[in-house]
Amino acid sequence: MLLSLLASVAIAPISIYADPAGNDANSGTARAPFATLAKVQARLKELTSGSVVVHLHGDFFLAQPLVLGAEATNVKFVGPATISGALPLHFWQPATFNGRSMWAAKLPADLNFRELYIGAKSERAPRPHLPKTGFYAFTGYDPAAPGNGDFMNGQTTMKYRPGDLKPDWHNLTDVEIVAHHLWVTSRLPIASVESATNLVKFGKKSVFRLMDDYSTNYAPYVLENVAEALDTPGEWYLDRAARTVYYLPRPSDRTQGFVAYAPIHANILRLQGAKGTTFENLTFEHSEWNLPPDSAGDLQAANTVPGAIQIAEGEAITFHHCQIEHVGSYGLEIEGTAKNCRIQNSTIKDVGAGGVKIDDGSSGNIVSDCQIEKGGRLYASGIGVLIKLSGNNQIIHNRITDFYYTGISVGWDWGFRDTPAHDNLIAYNEISTIGQDQLSDMGGIYVLGKQPGSRIDHNRIRDVSARGYGGWGIYLDEGSTGWTVENNVVLHTKTGGFHIHYGGDNVIRNNVFAYALKEGQLIRQRDDKQGPIRFEHNLVVARPSDAPIVVGNWLKRAVTMTGMLYSAPKTDLPFGDDGTGRFIQTTLGPDGLPPPSSPIYQQGFTPIDLRTLGPRR
Repeated sequence: MLLSLLASVAIAPISIYADPAGNDANSGTARAPFATLAKVQARLKELTSGSVVVHLHGDFFLAQPLVLGAEATNVKFVGPATISGALPLHFWQPATFNGRSMWAAKLPADLNFRELYIGAKSERAPRPHLPKTGFYAFTGYDPAAPGNGDFMNGQTTMKYRPGDLKPDWHNLTDVEIVAHHLWVTSRLPIASVESATNLVKFGKKSVFRLMDDYSTNYAPYVLENVAEALDTPGEWYLDRAARTVYYLPRPSDRTQGFVAYAPIHANILRLQGAKGTTFENLTFEHSEWNLPPDSAGDLQAANTVPGAIQIAEGEAITFHHCQIEHVGSYGLEIEGTAKNCRIQNSTIKDVGAGGVKIDDGSSGNIVSDCQIEKGGRLYASGIGVLIKLSGNNQIIHNRITDFYYTGISVGWDWGFRDTPAHDNLIAYNEISTIGQDQLSDMGGIYVLGKQPGSRIDHNRIRDVSARGYGGWGIYLDEGSTGWTVENNVVLHTKTGGFHIHYGGDNVIRNNVFAYALKEGQLIRQRDDKQGPIRFEHNLVVARPSDAPIVVGNWLKRAVTMTGMLYSAPKTDLPFGDDGTGRFIQTTLGPDGLPPPSSPIYQQGFTPIDLRTLGPRR
């Protein structure tokens, strides 16, 4: 008994306490907590062995991003507490700007930010913008500029509609053009405006040519940070030259006690070499990241935008019951040498780009039971969960909603090379409200390249809508190989429930694809001669007003379709079935599934159980 008691005492974790109301001269106990995370880190570096629990309480505002190394190994950080990368702005005074009464706050020197979060709930406040709804659109190329119309040749000048831009705007070079084109967004600071020729010059070159998509329409755009447009309650404007931020209050706002949060750090937390570290019941919020001076955006998926939380050179890092919100980047990033990390039962919302990004070389990570929502607020092509060249990851039981581009994306190679991406699992996710007519060429689930052993299983995707082309449900893009797509339900897409660009050795089995509005329910773009595609016992449902059953390059040599069921107005299919395909009338319930009495279950279609879809909490 005595030995057992001594053993339990010996392995009891060390406890450290911190609260902003404490004092760094304290001992770090429950009754005498430290005041700062810097002091907590210093204490961790003094310890030589044993597990540690760091108890955090209150709101911590970081003077610098928190960078934890090996001293955080086997340390558990528990809340409730908030860790913020913002400067709170308290001292608001009445002011007049643009002839309007509003509030103003003076700022320290050299402070520049594009986001402001308002009030106790940290609501993202919009910058003044034009037009107030919808988009403007460019009207043509600069005739003197070289390479106009070349796909990869971005523009530094464009023609605009008379009156949309004005050369005498206050702080003109602080006005930013946010242009949507194809599947990317270019953020283009204005260098000059020539009203005589209706020509605007940018401070950067756009990512691609400034066309809307592959049509003849020029790119749509919004103007942000226009001082003269500050006329709507809840908007704010940063006058950098005057070192003053202006806010037009809402009727519910009160000067006394009012606080706004200006993000000042690109990262809130970075882990470099820690192992076995856990974060539980903590909120991470308020970060800002800006594109480099020579970049207007990324070629795809906002992939160079970092995470407000970054895990590098670490292993077995866990975030459990945490919140990452109100940030200007990806929520969390797992970098190349980190592996076996877990993001569980957590919420990631209101993010400038995407939710979780797993970079090249990392492996064995799990994102599960998370709510990931409200993405792309600064970089519209951010993705709910982005996995690049990484294998053995699981994206399971998440709810992903309200993004302007793809929900889940896996792979980062456009072809058939062997890469570290393999054995990835995407299962039991609820994905909805994707695209929202902002960008083109996206999917609820989008995959790339050769990924043997990978599965898309038991997901429901609904309401995917592109601006132009390519609002697909499940999208197997260039080189997609080695995938099994099984037991998924895809509803209400703009241009196809299933689309494969090219790829082979894929099995698409026992899925529901329903109610695509345009192009086709099933789409195959080209024959690559790289291996078979097997369609087995899928149900395809269309209404008279919906798109045709199949379109594209379907060749029987490369595609086998067995047991296919079509509930649609009967039409001739443009490919040969093996004789088992049938037109059969069935309805779909609110969950997207046929009722138990549907005749399809007598035709080889297996019931799909989606009762545990989304977070299990």
